[in-house]
Amino acid sequence: MSLSRQNRISVALCTYNGERFLPQQLASIETQTRLPDELVVCDDRSTDQTLAIVRAFAASVSFPVKIVQNAVTLGSTRNFEHAIRLCEGNLIALSDQDDIWYPNRLERSQQEFIAHPQAGLVFSDADLIDEENRPLSNTLWQRLGFVDKIKRDLLARRLVVLAKHRFVTGATVMFRADLRDRFLPIAAGWIHDEWITLITAVFFDLRPIDQPLIRYRIHGSQQVGFQNKLEQRAQGETRAQRHWGRLAESVKELQQMCDVLSGMTLEQDRGALAAYGKHLQFLSFRSSLPARRLMRLVPILTHYSQYELHASGLPSMLKDLVLERSQ
Repeated sequence: MSLSRQNRISVALCTYNGERFLPQQLASIETQTRLPDELVVCDDRSTDQTLAIVRAFAASVSFPVKIVQNAVTLGSTRNFEHAIRLCEGNLIALSDQDDIWYPNRLERSQQEFIAHPQAGLVFSDADLIDEENRPLSNTLWQRLGFVDKIKRDLLARRLVVLAKHRFVTGATVMFRADLRDRFLPIAAGWIHDEWITLITAVFFDLRPIDQPLIRYRIHGSQQVGFQNKLEQRAQGETRAQRHWGRLAESVKELQQMCDVLSGMTLEQDRGALAAYGKHLQFLSFRSSLPARRLMRLVPILTHYSQYELHASGLPSMLKDLVLERSQ
């Protein structure tokens, strides 16, 4: 059986007022060396020409295009959840509306699954571009810090790295469709790619593809960009308020993850739930440090080794010790 027919690939593309960049992304999907078996487009009630662009594209290509307009505006995460549910392939590639794929994006992702049968999700690096398609410095992984030790930890299944860092970007992802029953619905407050990644790691390997497969666009109207969810939601006027706010938000979301996983039947212990639980314990410790700085000193010093494993070592210790917090 040829490579192109061993799997059926669905592309889940979410749109919302994307007329400016969408034609370039659709053109890059049309010119893939391995065409998708279907494209599923979920539009979140665009008010511009987005739907007209998609319909014209659907009429011009050789593969099926399923177009759905949501009854109400769902937001990015719920829109992706909707699109993922509608996909009929056994491999699903996620697509943003404003990027540009390199021609081998689908073929190379599929090859990774064939080479690594234990993989449940693959993701790649990306080149960065601006609104005018001009290249930006560094790559996506370099910007997100997915280099050196962090990459080695992931490949060695030291999965505390997934609880600490967010380096899998949905626009580069392909995953097995039969994982949907495990990670859907996506918990409230989570970004879809973060939730899918952490759930998948409990059951399958994650495989990084060490080359850019897309051009990832950075622009002012992105719904989700480099500023991750914790930064967006940990509001505060001062550095101290933002620090303790991020910690509290981290505890809340990781507790949510562990609660969901604890209710699942796990066929084998791959170590992810235990790793998430240990990281949650440490975050809870940090989040509950007393307001008086002097009373924090001994507890922080006694957790020195955990600061090395679960945080950034001495810099994290110093922040926890000196930053003011309310009673």
